[in-house]
Amino acid sequence: MTTNSLNSTALDTAATQGHVHVINLLLETDASLAKIAKNNEKTVMPSAARMGHLEVVKSILRMDPSIGSRTDKKSQASIHMAVKGNSVEIVLELLRSEPSVINMEDNKGNTPLHIATRKGRPEVSNNI
Repeated sequence: MTTNSLNSTALDTAATQGHVHVINLLLETDASLAKIAKNNEKTVMPSAARMGHLEVVKSILRMDPSIGSRTDKKSQASIHMAVKGNSVEIVLELLRSEPSVINMEDNKGNTPLHIATRKGRPEVSNNI
């Protein structure tokens, strides 16, 4: 699969836009595509999580459950992005897949609960 100057792929575009059928087709062709990181070390999962694309998140987790705990340059995992996007369903899905992500701290020491509280996300805070 080709990448652009940011090391972004067609899978990144499909994840950001919520095209689950394209995601499934690409991952069936090569599941390792989900592990390609952009220059900021983010894989496709955090983008899908922040944008609220639940079916995309589920599809990627089915292919590789460990990808939900992968971190970027800021040490943020997909759950941090899901909290920022205010997606309770995705937060719960990530917790089902890997419960320990609830305690992950970014490089500033913020857990998902810190972010939910600071950003005023009571729906998320009440579920984590």
